[in-house]
Amino acid sequence: MKVHHDTSIDYLSIDFTDEVEAKSLYEDGIVIRYNKKGHVVGIDITDSMKLFASSDLMTLQQVCEFLGVSESTIRRKIRAKKIKFIKEGNQYRFKKSDVIRLVA
Repeated sequence: MKVHHDTSIDYLSIDFTDEVEAKSLYEDGIVIRYNKKGHVVGIDITDSMKLFASSDLMTLQQVCEFLGVSESTIRRKIRAKKIKFIKEGNQYRFKKSDVIRLVA
């Protein structure tokens, strides 16, 4: 994994693999890069200070889609206490900043 943070322009890039990017999606200052099989190969954050200060909550399904992993993978991370969460009834909620820290 490679992490590049350029504080002069408030940019954070995380490469999980050296695979070639096949497509990318942009949402709320975050670019998620995917390979041909649809797996996440990297994330670019164009406003890292805003993101890490954010308290926006994500559902379990949103986290899975964002990271390109299954619900069982995230549930294992919850049991292993590798990701912080908030429980609302029987639903898990995650801060977007905590999700990014999980993969950083």
